[in-house]
Amino acid sequence: MAEFGFTEAHELLRRQASDFARRQLLPGARERAKMNRIPRELIQKIAEAGYTGITAPARYGGQGLDMMSLGIVLEEFAKVDIAAPHVVIAPTQVCALLESATEEQRQQWIPRIIKGEVIPCLCITEPDAGSDVAAIKLRAVRSGEAYILNGEKTSISRGMQSDLLLVWAKTDPEAGARGVSCFMVPADTPGISRSPIFHMGWRPLQTASIVFDDVEVPVSNRVGDEGKGFYMIMDRFDVLRVLLALEVLGMAQASVDETIAYVKQRTAFGKPIGKYEGVSFKLAEALTMLDAARLLCYRALWMRDNGLRHS
Repeated sequence: MAEFGFTEAHELLRRQASDFARRQLLPGARERAKMNRIPRELIQKIAEAGYTGITAPARYGGQGLDMMSLGIVLEEFAKVDIAAPHVVIAPTQVCALLESATEEQRQQWIPRIIKGEVIPCLCITEPDAGSDVAAIKLRAVRSGEAYILNGEKTSISRGMQSDLLLVWAKTDPEAGARGVSCFMVPADTPGISRSPIFHMGWRPLQTASIVFDDVEVPVSNRVGDEGKGFYMIMDRFDVLRVLLALEVLGMAQASVDETIAYVKQRTAFGKPIGKYEGVSFKLAEALTMLDAARLLCYRALWMRDNGLRHS
């Protein structure tokens, strides 16, 4: 097993992602941060560059790279655009979850997700259940060759804009975690209603409350075996939390970089204020903490790539 660290391929990818971010994402990023959606043209631009399928298998149109590569892209994108990382992270996680799907399901959805033609989202959180997936209440009742879904999901990131919903529901309320199943539900399915939730941060993700009222979903749209949904998503949570951390670390790094540039040109008593220890010590501490957090994240991704326990 190779020692923890970045390979030459990783460093090349970082330079490429950083260059793409500055040239393609930085222009207009401030204006997009105020929007209640991510423009389709931005999604298409990122998809055409290959980033939406960065970890997906090549046979579906992806690049088949490792999780450390995904973390690098998310960090670099987050330095310039608050929404762009989510154009990458949601498709990669959905494609990974579809590893539990049938080959027919994968062929139907993964290439379209990678091309940016389909915007997916994860529907897990409910009014009374967040990361406690075993406590969800949305019901999926088997009726012949279909399931009937009833309940509500809330605070669903990009819920207003998504075309495909991956929905976690209770197929057996008495079985706890073993009674949770996952379904692919096109957002235009009859019985689905969506309403926006407005919040201060990450406006372009436009979170939503999604109500399912007798929504009929074919059995063929179930992902994996009945009762296996809990284990699918908990496995992804292990890595998703690390990826989200790298996003905000990218934003934090950009903030520190801007501060360093400012204290170099702002003067007081005849010299740049960065020369004073009251300023420089704080920046040194901030950079130390950022580096420590970043290394912890990448070590977790490296463990994931090498099949090691990283929870």
